[in-house]
Amino acid sequence: MKEERFEEFSGLIAGIFGNIQKLKARYTAQLGLKAVHVFWLYLLRDRPEGLSAAELSAAGGSDPSLVSRELDALLEQGIVGTAGSGGRRRYGWKLTLTEKGKRLADIIAAVADDVQDSVSRDIPEEELESFYRTLSTLAERFAMLTKTNRIQEVIDRERKTVQ
Repeated sequence: MKEERFEEFSGLIAGIFGNIQKLKARYTAQLGLKAVHVFWLYLLRDRPEGLSAAELSAAGGSDPSLVSRELDALLEQGIVGTAGSGGRRRYGWKLTLTEKGKRLADIIAAVADDVQDSVSRDIPEEELESFYRTLSTLAERFAMLTKTNRIQEVIDRERKTVQ
């Protein structure tokens, strides 16, 4: 039973993620963006004081080198600007949305709201709240699991029983 539940969970999460990526890829080009930029603009919209590239990387779960590479395009297009230089290396600079970036972020927020409304229609608010609480707990526990050797311990224990 647990194995079937894990397979279903993994498949559902992968399917949802894949569909979100397809939607991003299909529509972000119309805005002159890449799919990877969407969440960063969303984050910066909610933090008008700005975020450093390191903070953007951590908050978005993005590889720091990816943020560094993609930052040039956003700066060149006038979508983000820097609120001072927090040191010689631009990785510490605070990035903020320009007026153009704010308009794009507002479009992204409107699309995100519409997508959420579309996929959650007819689901009672109480069920959605419970779902997100549970999903948040699972996400935290998966994150904690990645910082332990628990899986290796299970593999070692199970190998002993097979030998």
